[in-house]
Amino acid sequence: MSLDHSKANVTISVAGIAISRLHKRNQFEIGFVKCERHNLVLDIQKIELDAETRRPIRSSLKPHSLRLDEDILIDVVYPDKDGSLQFQRGVSTYQCGEFDRLSDTGDTEDFRWVADLEGPEFHNQKLRIKNLPELTPTLFISNGILYTKEKTDESFARISVHGKPSPVALGKFAHGISTDITCPKGGEVILSNRSDNDLPGSRARNSVSLRQSDYIKYLITIENHCDSFDESESTDFRLFYDVLEDPEEKKFDLRRMVATGRFGTPDSALREQGDFALDGYPQNCLTVTRGG
Repeated sequence: MSLDHSKANVTISVAGIAISRLHKRNQFEIGFVKCERHNLVLDIQKIELDAETRRPIRSSLKPHSLRLDEDILIDVVYPDKDGSLQFQRGVSTYQCGEFDRLSDTGDTEDFRWVADLEGPEFHNQKLRIKNLPELTPTLFISNGILYTKEKTDESFARISVHGKPSPVALGKFAHGISTDITCPKGGEVILSNRSDNDLPGSRARNSVSLRQSDYIKYLITIENHCDSFDESESTDFRLFYDVLEDPEEKKFDLRRMVATGRFGTPDSALREQGDFALDGYPQNCLTVTRGG
């Protein structure tokens, strides 16, 4: 069964170079990798719906004062029967049916398209954070369904930065991550800043309230794309190793994987994928996960 977006009041769309993980407290974290070539942008779009057809009729940008150099929390709050405010918690990932990256099989919104750096396709073990200040800001999402924003057009192979092991054919990946949030009646989704200097229980700063309505949806777009790109030597995939460290010091990058068919040569063919060969470096700035 495909994912139903009709009941979502708020959708969060994240793209660009970032590292995510599902925290043990059932909270999803997305840390944006700092780089002088990258520019972080956060927009909130208000989408008004027709009362009868529920189709979009107009949209506008909602102003905000959120700081992008500080952590950002996205919480769902609703009134209890006695009038007290309650937090709605719970993050899940959308996975549906058969999935195979290399054969491009699976629901296009399946969360498994997101590259898992700690999974068997890459390091197959836990990675250490070696430079936390380079992972700023971090977005904390406390509620919603996580899924693939869109898949890459190109298929990729994994290569080793150090030359070994041999290239490995992988396939397509998620270009970004989206989250659908369904807010209870009378509730609201609140975005706010948090810094290490904030006192416990202190009032949220620079907050933005998105109140639940049957006739309004919100799209929160957060992008961390590069302003310039040179594909001659590597991709921005290597920026992940400015933040993370493999205990065995392994580092990987991605190359395009192109079909050659019977015209391919043995020297250029990928191992176990003889009808494919390596091409240039892709321009995609992927959002990845750790332990997805």
